[in-house]
Amino acid sequence: MKAEWNDAPDYIRRRPRKGAVAWLIPGLIGTVIVLAALQMVSSAFLKSTAQGIVDKRIQPKPAPVAEITRVETAATKDWDRVVEEVAARGATPQPAQPRSGVAETAVSKRNVFNDSNFTPQGAHNVVPAVSAYQPKETQAPSRKREIVVVGKDTRLRDFCPFREGSIERRNCKMSVDLNGR
Repeated sequence: MKAEWNDAPDYIRRRPRKGAVAWLIPGLIGTVIVLAALQMVSSAFLKSTAQGIVDKRIQPKPAPVAEITRVETAATKDWDRVVEEVAARGATPQPAQPRSGVAETAVSKRNVFNDSNFTPQGAHNVVPAVSAYQPKETQAPSRKREIVVVGKDTRLRDFCPFREGSIERRNCKMSVDLNGR
């Protein structure tokens, strides 16, 4: 039987070829949609991340526990006068005299710590230099004593009843050694 082209179905007879343009247009449209969605998601994510970073960096100022201020007098601002006073003293600084009244009042409870009211204390973790350690006198090792055995050592394996050098004697000795362990 011979089949002719007229007998074939239409989808086999007619096969329209689609060009590259037919695949290119839907591909470009899909790519643009995916890129737009990625852009929207990333901008939302980065906005929340950036806002979180800003929130972490801005921290409320804690209430100050103590405030340290220096008193500035008019004499320290007038540098000419300061230089003249130092030159008049002979340019040698005189050591400050410790005030005994300040140390007595600060003993109860100090809340101001500076060089004028500092009292050094000794170290807390000091071990005395005198020690009670006396090493024991070691005895000189005595010479090793030699042990001399007189006589022949007898073992149970020596009493095997078979002839010297036979397989039976060898097996007997082996079994006696194994049982004697």
